[in-house]
Amino acid sequence: MTSDAAFPYEFDNAVCAACGGRCCRGAGGYVWVSREELEAMAAMRGMNAGLFAKQYARRTQGKISLQERVISGEHFCCFFDRAARRCLIYECRPAQCRSFPFWERFKTDQQELLRECPGVRLTGPQADRLDGRATAGAFCKSVSLSLSGRSEKT
Repeated sequence: MTSDAAFPYEFDNAVCAACGGRCCRGAGGYVWVSREELEAMAAMRGMNAGLFAKQYARRTQGKISLQERVISGEHFCCFFDRAARRCLIYECRPAQCRSFPFWERFKTDQQELLRECPGVRLTGPQADRLDGRATAGAFCKSVSLSLSGRSEKT
């Protein structure tokens, strides 16, 4: 479990494998990237930064954001592999992605976070009141373990 004292929840990234990338898809939005991050992603893809930016980034609100792909009305990060259900640039993903789910907006809206991320477990006084799916993370983990043929004790 990963935690941050400033947030009223913990995060179990082991659940990510069973989740299907909920944090990488859904409603439209922005994945902000710095020039340095863009250059690192371009290098990882074996591309020059200018061509990479033209193909995968957009300028909006005076900043750089990764592009989205809209498929059947759902927005996907341009680096989300729908078949494998994983990030294609995971090793050099932007800081915004690395810091998920520890985002400021989730400090005050844990219900949205609980809908989006099965790997989160509330820890504060509101845990019992809000976390109607308190066992969802455990369920997803058990499904993942079951599919892989492992048990939680291993």
